Amino acid sequence: MPWDKTLESLFDLRDDVLDFIFPQHCVICKKYLSRKEQNVCQVCWEKLIRLPYPFCVECRSFIEKESHCRQCKDESGLGLIYSLGNFDDSYQNLVYAFKYDQLVNVGIRLGAVLGEQIREDKRFAGFDFLVPVPLHPSRKRKRGFNQSEILADEISQKVGLSVLKDVLRRKKRTKDQTNLNAAQRQENVRGAFKVRDQDEILGKNIILVDDVVTTGATLKECARSLTQAGANSVLGLTVAVVGG
Repeated sequence: MPWDKTLESLFDLRDDVLDFIFPQHCVICKKYLSRKEQNVCQVCWEKLIRLPYPFCVECRSFIEKESHCRQCKDESGLGLIYSLGNFDDSYQNLVYAFKYDQLVNVGIRLGAVLGEQIREDKRFAGFDFLVPVPLHPSRKRKRGFNQSEILADEISQKVGLSVLKDVLRRKKRTKDQTNLNAAQRQENVRGAFKVRDQDEILGKNIILVDDVVTTGATLKECARSLTQAGANSVLGLTVAVVGG
């Protein structure tokens, strides 16, 4: 038997032993994964329900063709938001696995799909940069990465836009938003962000990237900082939306 074939057989045997001792489970349905599957089984991935259109941050109405909601006016400067899906059990498992179990490959896959989804939407054409929602430096050190940056990097590969990772900074460490109501969330992030270099975004059209949008407080505060610093327009892009 040729040496390369022998090595291949040994690697296959090693993988079989590891799969037996440390079986991998789908983060959604918890069933065993085949060797070709990674973190999420193909059945669960194909069952994910994707939202058809962007929506208004205020009234949550889907906007099929317009570039903004005709009923609502958002003073923060944030236009439409597109999310892959509603924050149901499946998307929650994916986001939690990505953020808290550090399964970065899940985030990479989600970011790639986000990029594919907006690539054909003309409302996201003509934009200049992707800007990930920043984490406070202490939180980023603790987690080891900023999930929004990973998503933005993958979206960038699909749509051909540069990622500005340092133009927007979180200047104060805010409370975890999870258990806060809408008013508390808004107050919690008020004044939390600062644009580092106004010249870099002056007159530019920007897509903000985050993992989940709930009330929209964080995205709106980021958009407010960007537009006050001279950005022309801001849209949002997230993996999931709560209560959409």
